Amino acid sequence: MKIAEVTDPMADACMDWLAQEFKGVELGDQRLNKRCQAVVKAVGSNPGKSIPQACEDWGSTKAAYRFFENKDVERKLLLEPHIKSTIERANVRKEVLAIQDTTVLNFIGRPGTEGLGPIGTTEGSQGLVVHNSLAVDLGTGEVLGLLDQEVWAREGRYPREETSAERRQRPRESECWQRGIQAVVDKRLRCRVISVFDREGDIYEVLAQLNREGQGYVIRGSWDRLLKGDQGHLFELVRQSSPLGKIQVEVQVKRDQVKRTALLTVRQVTVALCPPKFLKRQGESLTVGVTEVYEEHAPKGCSPLRWILLTSERIQTLEECARVVRIYTYRWKIEEFHMGLKTGCRVEERQFQNRQRLESFLGIANVISIMLLRLRDLARMETSKNHGLTDIQFKILHQRTPDLGSRPSVRAVLRAVARLGGFLARKGDGEPGWRTLWRGMYDLLLMEHGYLLSKNELLSPQPSLICG
Repeated sequence: MKIAEVTDPMADACMDWLAQEFKGVELGDQRLNKRCQAVVKAVGSNPGKSIPQACEDWGSTKAAYRFFENKDVERKLLLEPHIKSTIERANVRKEVLAIQDTTVLNFIGRPGTEGLGPIGTTEGSQGLVVHNSLAVDLGTGEVLGLLDQEVWAREGRYPREETSAERRQRPRESECWQRGIQAVVDKRLRCRVISVFDREGDIYEVLAQLNREGQGYVIRGSWDRLLKGDQGHLFELVRQSSPLGKIQVEVQVKRDQVKRTALLTVRQVTVALCPPKFLKRQGESLTVGVTEVYEEHAPKGCSPLRWILLTSERIQTLEECARVVRIYTYRWKIEEFHMGLKTGCRVEERQFQNRQRLESFLGIANVISIMLLRLRDLARMETSKNHGLTDIQFKILHQRTPDLGSRPSVRAVLRAVARLGGFLARKGDGEPGWRTLWRGMYDLLLMEHGYLLSKNELLSPQPSLICG
């Protein structure tokens, strides 16, 4: 029987990128370093599959499990070369966003897994809390990689069972934002850094630290803070200011909603924030620029959008305010990174029996998720030279979507793949998301496999990396 080696240029390029990201990993033993590359290649080629499915044979599977069980294989050590590469990529850029956010890895129904902590009020909910700092190029929106990651397990009982005294004694989880800022500062990046946080990052100490470090920031406001002097409170003062004009912004408010273009009215003020009540209003006030955008006429079924953005950036003109809003829209990148961990790499489905092994897998899954984001962004670029499909895959895709044309752009090919996965490609649908891309690519691979089997050609396993 003839054996057909089907190669995928895009997959080959991704494997090369992954190998480079782990080049120089130092686990204290050359055999472990070598095994790391083998495990990365197996998991990276099959990010959504189980360890046995990814490794394909029992010997490789046992070696992979021994790798993750080894106490010398630490998440931080696995991430070190990637973070170093991220810094190198950032240092050749003019302005880089350091986007911080927290996500929870839920391992519910695993009472035997050691080292986890409570993550909710549901009985049996347990897992890990992960706080990430993601670097994104402001000019192009390109995901550069992780700058820092902190993982912890909450202690004690479920939060609903805590007394007020217990809550006060528990360490403040919100301090992770300050540690994240310091971690980025310690990287001593040569480019200008702008921190981007959601409402959870609207913390007085965070704003004070960013001001002390001289680091730029755009943070979505959450608290109606008291202002210095007789100006009252923040939200009311913003509402009383005169609109600068209107801007159009492509937004996606919730994960299950498609992107839409919103027409937003813009206001701006500069204010002095008083220290919070728990500090007894003691200390210097913080001067902060505030840009508000709000939607006067939202589409039917959509809640009107309203953002109040605290910023260090210039906001004197409509164009400067629009730049601040654009910076904040890039915050969605870190949501997609978290989706890559959970949906693409299926971190929450891994059956490891303790926290150390889960974190070791997370160390590799982090970089694979970054790779998937970069791959998708590359595929969306009209200037990309190769759509990354095999000749057979392209012929099948063209047969399923005759309107594709003989020389389509990479973006057109990507959307056609997504249509196989359920993407409707309507005028207002925006670009396809993770799930439809993975489903479409998986269906395309199955059709290619079936075609080769019908021709008595055995397909060597070479799954595309778009597929989860």
